[in-house]
Amino acid sequence: MALFKNFSLSAWIKQFGRSCRRFPVSVLLLVFLTCFVLFLIHGGKVTDKWQFFYIFYPATGAVLGVSLQLLTEDFKRRSVAVLTQVLVHAAWLGISFYLGQFDRFSLPQFDAVTATVVTMVLSVFLLSFYRKGDDVPFWYFSLQTMVAIIAGLFVGGVLTLGLILFAQSLEWLFDVQVSDSVFGSIPTVCMLLLAPLLFMNLIPAGEEKRVREVQSYSGFFKGVVQYLFIPLLLLYMATLYIYAAKILFSWQLPVGWVSYLVTASMVGLVILLYLTYPLQLEQGNSFFKTVTRWLPLAMLPLLALMTVAIGRRLSDYGITVSRLYLAVFNLWCYVVCIGLLITRNKRIWWIPASFAAVLFLISVGPQSIPNITQRELQSEARKAFAASGVKQLPLTGDQYEKWLDSVDTTVAASIDGKLDYLQRDFGYNSTSDLLAKDAITGNLTKQGSLHDGVSFSRGYGGYHNNDLINNVTIPQGYSRMYYVGFNLDKTTGTVMDNGDKVIIVISPSHLRGSADEATLPGGNPEYRFEIKVSQFVERDWERNTEGDVEPLIVDNGKELLMFNQFSFWVNQDKNILIGGQGILFTK
Repeated sequence: MALFKNFSLSAWIKQFGRSCRRFPVSVLLLVFLTCFVLFLIHGGKVTDKWQFFYIFYPATGAVLGVSLQLLTEDFKRRSVAVLTQVLVHAAWLGISFYLGQFDRFSLPQFDAVTATVVTMVLSVFLLSFYRKGDDVPFWYFSLQTMVAIIAGLFVGGVLTLGLILFAQSLEWLFDVQVSDSVFGSIPTVCMLLLAPLLFMNLIPAGEEKRVREVQSYSGFFKGVVQYLFIPLLLLYMATLYIYAAKILFSWQLPVGWVSYLVTASMVGLVILLYLTYPLQLEQGNSFFKTVTRWLPLAMLPLLALMTVAIGRRLSDYGITVSRLYLAVFNLWCYVVCIGLLITRNKRIWWIPASFAAVLFLISVGPQSIPNITQRELQSEARKAFAASGVKQLPLTGDQYEKWLDSVDTTVAASIDGKLDYLQRDFGYNSTSDLLAKDAITGNLTKQGSLHDGVSFSRGYGGYHNNDLINNVTIPQGYSRMYYVGFNLDKTTGTVMDNGDKVIIVISPSHLRGSADEATLPGGNPEYRFEIKVSQFVERDWERNTEGDVEPLIVDNGKELLMFNQFSFWVNQDKNILIGGQGILFTK
């Protein structure tokens, strides 16, 4: 790392200039990102959609720029390198602009974006070393790049802390008022601009990028791995083997958390192989070679234990996105262990490369796990409805309740849970072909095991907009506003009519004080408001053009009730509980 070898101002300026020429696109995007965040910190405003685009594209585009430059700087033809970068950046610019048009991401979109960004980050380490026999340069380059990341974060963090303490000391010692925008600007410049620039300066270049001889391995580092890391990993795996023996002895299926313990062991194995990779190519080091040679074989029975645990969860509770991701990861682990046994740990580049490829393939596109999960759960619900004689979809709220009452409780609990999962993780549109807007899911809870019975518990969700209460003025035509807080049930002020209408009766005891410092109303007035249950169901999904949740406002013709928090619950005995906070406007 030339920047630290010659620690002088002129060397730093020269090295930074070389890095700006090496990664010009990334540097420009980071400068734009820093300026835009400073613009927001100092009071600038743009719509949420443009704000997302102006932050997401420069941040991810800078990473993409580093990855593409590391790949194309080895191309023999400069025109091909430039064309590749232009086409990829243009494609990512269009994708980023498209993503910015959504108020919020659905689960498939969120997983696709996350997987793409993770793949992009991994490509920084991988793309330059796809050729056969590049594993030693890959190992050395990735190690140096990780050191560069840590160094960038450390220097940026120290600089941030030092400047913040300096600004704070001006207030403490000299009574100089430093604005909040200054305290926000310091970490922005240090962590969004200076730290990434330092990281790019420290990325190996030229001959350092293609080191093909194994460097000397630190004796201290070798001792840490041999006497600390390996014993801990073996102890962890031995514990899982003992648990597997217990399962076989008691003839019980493993519990779900076993999957996470096996995953941790597999991650530890991959890290160990990476840390000790140079030792595989040197003479001697029989201990390391023996341990790493047979650890993949020892991992296979634990992966089988993980497979059984995943299978049990899928059998008992059905598919979810996380369970399918875990199942694919389990399959990938089998491939890694078998591949390591075949290659005798001589190749390691393919491990992170295959992980990135699999993650991208199962997260992006119609074949992605979220899309498969959504289609499968929708299909299961349709089949259940058809099997019970339902001929017309979507079902209204009343029809859905009657259907839940008419079918076996096991079927009702299973389908209701799947529909609720779809609505929570994929949005209400995912069930629009099955249920009308007034149909409520998540109504069934287990009592003990599934076979002990299912009870109805009608939860109609809630609404919140915590910023609303601090940014409200008295509407025209009203003269007073009072803070309101209440918890009401069927005996103290609420009535349900035909399963949808609720009457809320607000009395002076529910008023928490006047918002305009006026006295509380005299006498004992009652303020009655009628609300439809279906109003609450979609509150968190209704947003205005600025992306904010629209307020829930109820008007009875005389008074106005505006909520910043609202919750609604009905149990199986039709007992109603309503809680809320907000502002009451009177004339």
